[in-house]
Amino acid sequence: MLAIGYVIAASLFLSVLYALYGLAVGHKLHLKIGVIASFTFAGLLAMWPPSEKLKLGIDLSGGTILVYEAVKENLTSNFNMDELISALKHRVDPQGIKEIPIRKIGSNRLEIILPADEDVDEVKRLLTDVGALEFRILANRKHDQAATERALGPNGRARPPARYKWARLGEVASGTNPTFTDTTITDLSQDWKKNRYAGIDIELTGKDASGNEQTIPVKIDRNTTNEIFLVNSHGLRSISAYRIDYNPSSIQAGDPNNPRPADPIIREDRIGPGLVERSILVNIDRQDVTGRYLSRAYATQDERLQPAVGFVFKREGARKFGQLTREHLPEEGDAFKYQLAILLDNLVMSAPSINSEIRESGIIEGGGQGFRPKEVDYLIRILQEGSLPASLNPNPLQEEKVGPTLGEDTIAKGVRALWVSMLVVPIFMVIYYRFAGVVAVFALVLNMILLIGSMAFMQSTFSLPGLAGLALTIGMAVDANVLVFERMREEKERGANLAQQIRNGFNRAWVTIFDSHVTNLLSSLVLWFVGTEEVKGFALTMIIGMLWNLFTAVFVSRVIFEYFYQRGWIKNLTMMKLMDKSNFDFISPRHYCMAVSSILIILGLIATYLRGQSMYNIDFTGGTLVTIRLNEQDPDVESLSDSGRSNFVRDKAGVLPDVTVESLKVGQAKTFNRFNIRTTDQNPNRVKDTILKAFGKSLERVTMTYGPSKPIPTAAAAAPTDATKTAVVDRFADGRQYELKFNTITFNGSLPPAQVVSTIFANDVLAKDNIANPTSRFEIVGAKRGEDPKTMILRTDLEPDVAEKELKTLAASLQDNRDMLFERITNFGGTVASETRTLALIATVASWLIIIAYLWFRFKSLIYGLAAVLAVVHDVLFTLGAVAASYWVAQIPGIREFLLIEPFKIDLPMIAAFLTLIGFSVNDTIVIFDRIRELKGKTPHLTMKMLNDAINQTLSRTILTSFTAWLVVFILYIMGGEGLHGFAFALVVGFLSGTYSTIYIASPILIDWIGSHPDAAKADKEFVATR
Repeated sequence: MLAIGYVIAASLFLSVLYALYGLAVGHKLHLKIGVIASFTFAGLLAMWPPSEKLKLGIDLSGGTILVYEAVKENLTSNFNMDELISALKHRVDPQGIKEIPIRKIGSNRLEIILPADEDVDEVKRLLTDVGALEFRILANRKHDQAATERALGPNGRARPPARYKWARLGEVASGTNPTFTDTTITDLSQDWKKNRYAGIDIELTGKDASGNEQTIPVKIDRNTTNEIFLVNSHGLRSISAYRIDYNPSSIQAGDPNNPRPADPIIREDRIGPGLVERSILVNIDRQDVTGRYLSRAYATQDERLQPAVGFVFKREGARKFGQLTREHLPEEGDAFKYQLAILLDNLVMSAPSINSEIRESGIIEGGGQGFRPKEVDYLIRILQEGSLPASLNPNPLQEEKVGPTLGEDTIAKGVRALWVSMLVVPIFMVIYYRFAGVVAVFALVLNMILLIGSMAFMQSTFSLPGLAGLALTIGMAVDANVLVFERMREEKERGANLAQQIRNGFNRAWVTIFDSHVTNLLSSLVLWFVGTEEVKGFALTMIIGMLWNLFTAVFVSRVIFEYFYQRGWIKNLTMMKLMDKSNFDFISPRHYCMAVSSILIILGLIATYLRGQSMYNIDFTGGTLVTIRLNEQDPDVESLSDSGRSNFVRDKAGVLPDVTVESLKVGQAKTFNRFNIRTTDQNPNRVKDTILKAFGKSLERVTMTYGPSKPIPTAAAAAPTDATKTAVVDRFADGRQYELKFNTITFNGSLPPAQVVSTIFANDVLAKDNIANPTSRFEIVGAKRGEDPKTMILRTDLEPDVAEKELKTLAASLQDNRDMLFERITNFGGTVASETRTLALIATVASWLIIIAYLWFRFKSLIYGLAAVLAVVHDVLFTLGAVAASYWVAQIPGIREFLLIEPFKIDLPMIAAFLTLIGFSVNDTIVIFDRIRELKGKTPHLTMKMLNDAINQTLSRTILTSFTAWLVVFILYIMGGEGLHGFAFALVVGFLSGTYSTIYIASPILIDWIGSHPDAAKADKEFVATR
């Protein structure tokens, strides 16, 4: 794989040299070939190796589920979880190309599902770093003496003086006798933030090879929660201690024996074993300059030429920042200077001295060695996106691996359909257009290389519907080639020679190709700028696809034709012919067609209204989430593979509406035996009953065993190294303790396992046996770090015989408790919030307005733009009605099986299908409009004859391009399985509607709205009479 990568890179280098050679000698053809080859190898290099560069979506490869909880203490009364989710989506996936769903769970929790190839730690940081930027004046001993004394007092950390607060300056981590290798230091007692210490030094104290004691600094490459990885070997034979001084701003406390007026106020607090946190006192001034006033952030260098982050304020921010610095200019002839602290999430990043008034801009320094390049990119991203409306707890409540959300059989069907659909169009083009078809296939292959390479470069995620979209690109990309080839055919029929056929074919088709591509580009740009992340991903793919299609279908194809012609390798262009010149009257029955369309659309809207919310997929409605465990000993389960278990759960859960299943694996577990079941049913109790009935004995029950009773050690007898590691509880000093072992402790997603067992023991066991004050007669504590997590300790003052009797009852109660069969059961929100839907609709309407404006400009009449958009609206509403009506059609025996109809629902892939339909419909309409403009020439009036001639002359092209695109989606529909069924259905119906509306809706509107001159109307009557 690596060798192939080198070959591609070398080929790219040679291609660039060849292009430069062509430019130097003035040989245009060599230059063009060099450019084409350079782009080809660049695209291949961007996607090589595919196993690393092409990232598959959750539906194909699985990923990681993270569940976070918002920090309750920081929530305001008007907190809106949807706003937080929207901000997180924009931060994690600003282009909308990674397909990372974020759902609301309950009132203050959210769930994120990351594709397998995503950097989980990077995403965690993006989720939990609020990104709050502040500019604060450091408190000093000259002006803040009274506040200093109170702040340094015993209660000063929790309650600093008014108008002051403690900001984090850094921390000191230290320990003794760590485990080590040549390049690692491990201390299992620590819980550091991942990569917090990357790039700084660790001081190691120990003995070298000669046995001499010494302390040496070694640079840290990265760190985990309890392990340090060094850049180089430390060279010590033994290590007795280590110390890490994390201080991004490099601010130091003054000499306590000789304090100076400008010294900062710093305090140190031990917050854990071997961890001391440093805080610095800052003044909350009335200007309150924060990140909300930033205009932009950018990469730059500080005065030591180290990497830094620059920032520029908006006008209001510049005014406030200028006032803040003007109020704190140097005093005592520059002997006393204020320091301006730049805080990010309350951590001091730098604190330069204020020498003069500063207004528009500044920089954030990264300490003595500056920021690492990756850190610069991260900070810019955080600052540009702005701070989050609320903060999440840094540690996720849940982190689990999840298998592909689509079944193995569904994936296999989808992939098979994709291959067939991608091959059928090239085969058709070669058979129909012969040599020209081969050229078109080469352009298509190059288009795919460039498009996939671009998406790989942008780290896009490829889901099954996304891959279907790429297959559809092939079907739609041939449109430009067909336009050119049909123009070549017309030139040949006029008697033009081969050179003229090539030249005129491309030149005359260019206007139509340009108009259709620019229209789609403009509407996609509007979707990109106005739309949500879900819409942006589609828009970006469309933009890139349109640009590469212009390059391959026009530039590359023309170069190939010219090259083969100049070499004398082609003498004649032979092509099959769909039909001779047609002379159909498409315009006369327009009013009947419009009436039928109106009736069908109204019926479709009624069907949409009747289906209501049930027409929307779980992406929009949310629903109920249940996590279950399979019983490994059940004969129906024990012999199944991972994929077999997933299929088993899907089959059993299929009795619920609109089900998706995710297989789960925690840590180093080897098999998937836990599953998330999601359904649109909003009633948790009904869902629970349905699952219990469907799965029965296949669900794993909670089992508990307990060991013999042991005396609880007294405070005097307890030793720090006691094997039980249990704390001494004086009120049970004369009682007994039991070790409880469980087969699983993941039986409640929201409460600690020990609390769940305690509640059941008190309420369902002791209270029913009439034991007074049951909650005061025992305590259950969970396992500590390093112990078996499935073990708990029960301490009680009950008599041993009574205690053991009650424990037997507890074990039976746990096994029979049906709620314990579910790890969690909760409602969750859709990935598309209501505000998001509104914004997506606004973006779509805005894209229609830009289509109207452009066609108005190009065709010198507003009616052309309105006609095109009305045809688009017709297609969208017709397809929407078909989706709605599928619910009733699917209930008709025979029809359901013959048409493969099911009660389709609107989900995110179907939204992409609707957006694709808009582009297809406009494209089709513009081809006819351009021919109308050509036939109309300078004639001031339109006639029915012009419209009919335009449609008839482009009919062959309309049929061919519509057929190739429709054939792709039809194959996906009949072969693609459930993963592509709804997406393909919308396009199968939509493409038929789009072809119909171009001919019978858009074009006739021109004659009805623009009208004909009396002389032209007379000609129309004569034209119709000759039919």
